[in-house]
Amino acid sequence: MIDILLDKLQSDALFNFLWFILGSLGVFLLNKIKELKKRFFLKKELSKIRNNNKTKVIDIANGDPDFSNENIFVRTVDLFGKTKSLYISLPIEYKDEILKKEKILGYKEHQKTKFFEDISFNGTSNYKDLADITQIENLQELIEKHRKVVGKQFVNNEKGILFNGSKYGIFNFEIKRFGEDEKPGVNIELFETDYFTHRVFRSIYNELKEENHPIIYINSHNFLKYTPFLTSFGINAVLITNGENGNEIVLTKRSKSVNTDKELFHISMNEGFSQTDKDVFGKLDLELCFKRGLLEELGIKENIYKKASYGAFYDFFIDMKNFEIGLTAVLKLDLNFTKDINPLIARDKALESSAFITIPLNKKSIKKFIQENEMIPHGKYTLERVLLRENISLS
Repeated sequence: MIDILLDKLQSDALFNFLWFILGSLGVFLLNKIKELKKRFFLKKELSKIRNNNKTKVIDIANGDPDFSNENIFVRTVDLFGKTKSLYISLPIEYKDEILKKEKILGYKEHQKTKFFEDISFNGTSNYKDLADITQIENLQELIEKHRKVVGKQFVNNEKGILFNGSKYGIFNFEIKRFGEDEKPGVNIELFETDYFTHRVFRSIYNELKEENHPIIYINSHNFLKYTPFLTSFGINAVLITNGENGNEIVLTKRSKSVNTDKELFHISMNEGFSQTDKDVFGKLDLELCFKRGLLEELGIKENIYKKASYGAFYDFFIDMKNFEIGLTAVLKLDLNFTKDINPLIARDKALESSAFITIPLNKKSIKKFIQENEMIPHGKYTLERVLLRENISLS
């Protein structure tokens, strides 16, 4: 009797074990099929969007479905032991006027506007190397012309200019693949610059656009020819939260005080990569920029960030309106935006946004909103790319 019972237990245990193995294998295969279907959908829709690009935004690299932060390598480029830099100095008459104003107002030394002397990529101050790189023969003359134009704007705080901060530009960009799975990655090399230099090159770019210069016809293969114009790099993120009737996306309406695209709708957060985005070892880290943007524009602190159910970097792109490189991203929080996020205090919230809105995460609601409202081109691009990872195509 005992022998029969033991045999049954052994046979039942074996059966249960085999059933467990088959069940686990089935779940694995099912998840793999879902992943492959999602990747196929993403590639198909990305191809469709690229062939019908009306957003004036150019894809540089797309995650499959995302870029792991550990596969994004960011560093500055050195020249003779110093970080490669590109600075255009403010004309002396405007510099003196700004310093005079700040003295009258009683600014302390650390509060005064900081400007740099002329320096180009090769360490000289005549910018001839930039003319050679870009093949814009009159670039030196254009720099002289537009430093005065932008200098006057700085003195008078025109066109949204409030301060001169440090920035990073992109000197080189290389797409990589890592591991047996060929996970997507990038190597990004940066140069140091400042906001004044950035605005000078944007001003030059606007003139070149009016002249129908070849710079407006660049693509993902030759954009680095115009590296001196790539004086800005930032993260553009969509926040997805829990609403009363399911998941919602969060969009912002730009305030009247911003430099461009006043009162147009934009994605949840965009933040420029800066020299403050370094870890304790001095290594540049895109995730720190991501966190800083969420904190400064939405009030999302580390304790809330850690509660995110998902976060990822998706696509690198060039916004052709301003010739700036950006990176799309998403953050999912199992919180209600109206109750839990919107009341949070954020440093730049009132300065950059006049309102936040939430839209149900479904094709019908989002498509209706886009048809009835105007979005910033690279904001719309970011939203489209994030939605594709949610298996939603607006095309």
